[in-house]
Amino acid sequence: MTADVGRWQSVLCLIFFTYLHLNFITVPLLSVLILLATGAINGTVIRDGIVGANGVKPLDIMALFISLAYLSISLDATGLLRFLAFKVVQKGGSSGRKLYAYLYIFFLICGAIVGNDPVILSGTAFLAYMTRVSGSLSISNPTAWIFAQFAAANMASVVLVSSNPTNLVLSGAFALSFTTYTAHSILPFLGAAALVYPVLVFLFRSTDLVPRAIDVDADNDVGAALVDKQGAVVGSALLLVTLGVLVGTSTIGVPVWEVTVPPAVLMLLRDIHHDWSRGRTVVASRRRSVPPDSASNDATSVRNQLELREIPSQPSMPEPCRSPAQSITLQAVFDRSRTRLSSSFPTVAAIAQRLPIPLLPFAFLMFILVQGLSAHGWVEVLASWWGAWARKTGVMGAIGGMGFVACMFCNVCGTNIGATILLARVLQVWIVSQPGLDRRAREGAIYALALGSNYGAFTLTFSASLAGLLWRSILQQKGIRVRPRQFLMLNLPIAITAMTASSAVLLAQVYVTRGR
Repeated sequence: MTADVGRWQSVLCLIFFTYLHLNFITVPLLSVLILLATGAINGTVIRDGIVGANGVKPLDIMALFISLAYLSISLDATGLLRFLAFKVVQKGGSSGRKLYAYLYIFFLICGAIVGNDPVILSGTAFLAYMTRVSGSLSISNPTAWIFAQFAAANMASVVLVSSNPTNLVLSGAFALSFTTYTAHSILPFLGAAALVYPVLVFLFRSTDLVPRAIDVDADNDVGAALVDKQGAVVGSALLLVTLGVLVGTSTIGVPVWEVTVPPAVLMLLRDIHHDWSRGRTVVASRRRSVPPDSASNDATSVRNQLELREIPSQPSMPEPCRSPAQSITLQAVFDRSRTRLSSSFPTVAAIAQRLPIPLLPFAFLMFILVQGLSAHGWVEVLASWWGAWARKTGVMGAIGGMGFVACMFCNVCGTNIGATILLARVLQVWIVSQPGLDRRAREGAIYALALGSNYGAFTLTFSASLAGLLWRSILQQKGIRVRPRQFLMLNLPIAITAMTASSAVLLAQVYVTRGR
């Protein structure tokens, strides 16, 4: 009997590990299910992980995040970021070093405003294109350009609460207003941005990486990059107004999702109307037997230039080989409906494909796991270890230690989202357990976590952030391969410089603002 049970267990394990694809969603999901099945966690823990506890409201955070993501990605889908990037290339002229500096600054500005994901989505594809079409003195190796873009996008995402979901977690956990958060993060970011650039120039000093002179002809591509001028105007206005209202209302207690969801819905309706109008133009043009130049060019631009993946076409179904009963299946109906919707609303479909929807279940699962650790006292243990370190090392140790721990945890806690959720809870327990805590250490540790959770994306592994996994995926699609060891060796000096510079500025800042 025992042998039979063991045999069945082996078979089940074999089936499980053969057919289950382990990734950043299935692993935490499996962990939650095992903990639930063994009684280690209960329904209350799951509810607190979804609805919220200890000042963190996952539902509000995710609603804010996905609505801002739609606004940013929709704006990117208009071609605005590519259009501006081509303008920057024109300003750089024939000087490779000047263009390198201009693009670095451009990605910093875009990353601060729209967040790192849109910059990764659009900027990486743009750089791959730019390095392919450079003229007689071509940029044969894109390494210097893509690593500068990746570092700039992730450094800049620390500036605004809305630029990274890790910032949203922190602002919710410690009740930080948008203005307070940015006021404390802007100077450390500027310090890092200023010192990282010389490091990039030194690392990529070879003329094979950043040529002295280049010949990139962007004149013919500028106009074609902006595929939806009206959408660019509407999207820019909505995004800027939304960020302005968030800043203005962050001190009066208005739920942030109530500010961001309505503009996202307005942008969605505009995109639907845009696709519907364009589709009617195509139909009218076909009826007149006139090639629908503008509409077809628009649709082609949306699909071929802006999407990471082509919209799946309807699978071929050899009707003579299938019976009617076999042809009418739920999957076939779903595929037909999806293809029809994608054809009718290509812009909305392209944006939907690029939305970080998988982040939602991942974040909720991580909230549940951290809540489970808290329920069993493990967060308190970690908080006691952190408290001992902070007592021994003071304010400097609180800032430097949390910055280092946050960067490292990004590589082992299921991306920087998981690291931020866990470490924010640790800091909460640490602060509550020590009523007389030095305000400089408290404030320094919180913002060091903000810096580390953003900078941790460019430290050791691609999986330190979803942006890193996305960046690698886009590069592979463009035929550019970045090896894991290369990622580590090139990013490590950049990350060390960024974290050291920001920590030094943050240390000086807390002493100036909080006194001695």
